[in-house]
Amino acid sequence: VFYNQFRMPEEATEIYVVGKQWMWKIQHGTGQREINELHIPVGRKIKLTMTTEDVLHDFFVPAFRTKVDVVPGRYTSIWFEPTKPGKYHLFCAEYCGLNHSGMGGYVYVMEQRDFDNWLAGNISGQTPVAAGQDLFENKLGCASCHQGGQDQRGAKLEGIYGTDVKLVGGQTVRVDDEYIRNSILNPSGQIVEGYQPIMPTFKGQVTEEQLVHLVAYIKSLSGNAAGGATTKTTANTNVTGGNNMTSPGSSANTMIPRRADRGVSNSQGSNPNAPAARSEPTNSNR
Repeated sequence: VFYNQFRMPEEATEIYVVGKQWMWKIQHGTGQREINELHIPVGRKIKLTMTTEDVLHDFFVPAFRTKVDVVPGRYTSIWFEPTKPGKYHLFCAEYCGLNHSGMGGYVYVMEQRDFDNWLAGNISGQTPVAAGQDLFENKLGCASCHQGGQDQRGAKLEGIYGTDVKLVGGQTVRVDDEYIRNSILNPSGQIVEGYQPIMPTFKGQVTEEQLVHLVAYIKSLSGNAAGGATTKTTANTNVTGGNNMTSPGSSANTMIPRRADRGVSNSQGSNPNAPAARSEPTNSNR
């Protein structure tokens, strides 16, 4: 039961969330953007991949029993499946400055037909994958090292997501969202075996939204396009993950808030001394 509860479903639709004083910036895999609103279809598993541009925030939907910290410098993931259409309150539940109380909005759970109409009626712009490809191939020049064939100077990225790669020094690491992000900002931290530490850092040159787009594009090179397959929590990952199966009631105000540590599974995160997340259910009686 524990394993099923905290494992990210592969079929979940991925939506990106970036917190900022004092708003929630949301982008769908199909490109639609929202601020302080989230439109989702009923009966579909939803995965939120979240980070923040500035300080610590907390994504809180009381009716869903969903509450998770959104932490600077790392990704937080959570999944849920809404079961009843409606309009539900969204809050920031971590004090984040003078206008903290105004950092809120609504989650709209819609029937599939209504959701499809909403998508069709909103300008999508570039998808996260397309925006990431533009950054990768044109604006940042990543392709000059990572798409050079057999003589390329950077590590091969096609098919790498979700696999284990060997690093200089003999260590092995799982390629997930957090690893890709860290490799862009601190490329000399984990060098893939067989390659030289020649990649410059892009810290301070790309925004959190651009990092999300780059990660989405690199994931797509392995068949993990935004809005499709998602990361599995394993003992080797550094991703914070969690989920929450929701059964919203008739009113968000009638639901009982839950503790922040329920429905969220914290793995190693940025603390190398923390215990690794297990990839199978635990039994405290063993």
